[in-house]
Amino acid sequence: MANSIAYLSIVLWPIVVFTLLNKQGIQKGILFSIFLSYMFLPASFEINLPGIPAFNKGTITVISILLFLVLKGKSFGVAELSKFSKLILFLFLISPFLTAMTNTERYLYLPAITFYDGLSQSVGGVLVFIPFLLGFKYFRDSKSQVLFLRAFVLFALLYSVFILYEIRMSPQLHTMLYGYFPHSFAQQYRAGGFRAVVFMGHGLLVALFVSVAFIVSLILFKIKIKIINSISLNFFVCAFLFVVLVLSKSYAALLFGVFGFFMVRFFNVKYIYIATFSLLFLYFSYPILSATKLFPHDEMVELAVTVDPARAQSLGFRFYHEGKLLEHANKKAMFGWGSWGRNRVYDPETFEDVSVTDGRWIIMLGTKGWLGFLSELYFIFLCVYMSYVAGKKLSIRNYNYESIKSQRFMLASHALIVSLVLIDQIPNSSMNYFYWFVAGTLFGRSFDIISSNFKEKVSIVRQ
Repeated sequence: MANSIAYLSIVLWPIVVFTLLNKQGIQKGILFSIFLSYMFLPASFEINLPGIPAFNKGTITVISILLFLVLKGKSFGVAELSKFSKLILFLFLISPFLTAMTNTERYLYLPAITFYDGLSQSVGGVLVFIPFLLGFKYFRDSKSQVLFLRAFVLFALLYSVFILYEIRMSPQLHTMLYGYFPHSFAQQYRAGGFRAVVFMGHGLLVALFVSVAFIVSLILFKIKIKIINSISLNFFVCAFLFVVLVLSKSYAALLFGVFGFFMVRFFNVKYIYIATFSLLFLYFSYPILSATKLFPHDEMVELAVTVDPARAQSLGFRFYHEGKLLEHANKKAMFGWGSWGRNRVYDPETFEDVSVTDGRWIIMLGTKGWLGFLSELYFIFLCVYMSYVAGKKLSIRNYNYESIKSQRFMLASHALIVSLVLIDQIPNSSMNYFYWFVAGTLFGRSFDIISSNFKEKVSIVRQ
């Protein structure tokens, strides 16, 4: 059971956010607030009050930032979106209401979805998505992208102290500070040791965080931007983060890290984008191929047996439940089943929940249907595609050749990170407010390059 520190950390966090925004400025204040909340506030904990969204580490951070911006008369990027993007955002906002309209009947013993449920889902979805707009609005120029990338590695180095402690001593910091463990303790035991959970809620989330930080450190190493005090230390930072990643005991995160290493180290921008768009296509096509029985699930399980029989069994278990959940989701394919666990599968006689939901894709399809799934995917695809266009638009008028090379590489590698996080939504559900912010910073930088290029052309024409 959560202790008083957990409640106080949420209640007092707005003061911390306002202080950071006042002292560090809006850009750094947003950066620090989002990173620190994700890294240190209690996981799987929220304060529920009637008539307003639940306060958890994500919502309290976003609401605090929004309140500060409103008081200062600042915007958060919606007005600058294209008309089509505004339409998709509108569809994303109203999809929970459409879900409510198509779920007015009970499902077994579960209640129907009401207008209030739709409103709650809509507000909750917006609060998770807002960091994307904050990244878009306040991280535009090259310096802000470098600031974001360096901060990611530095925060990961700080977090590594706690990660290594829990790998050695078992995941106990969350319980020691907040009085409860946020997930299944048994799931953190792997290969004769422990995964670190720290304050993120699960060892897989920590491993993904380290994996992304490792790839970011490789990017900075490649374009010769110092991470700490000297460029000569970049190699040791990369090596250290890779060791932490291996010790984190997550096959998926390690695979992402190794894949990112080879792409960043040995391939140019063109091939990085080929890999990036291939991963996006894989994520989009996976539900379709699974629904049509075209995805080679059995072959993948057989291949996994040759590597690790235990992991193969876990993979087969996951595929079995995905199939059942997808079959259930297809009964309300367009708008989904909504909340209250209606997206899950139950025994019709005992009403026992017989499903296991892991991947975000199946959760989205089950709760919000294809409308919710595709409207969310659109913004991920948009920021990746715009980064590709932006790299083509970088003008020699404004930058020297070496700077253009570095910026194109940063854009491509940043896009690769976003696509890898998206692929993690197939086996896991890690796309939270923090990773929306990661995508938003890429979108902001890409938008600035494209819009600056357009303004430059207009100016030349007028002259």
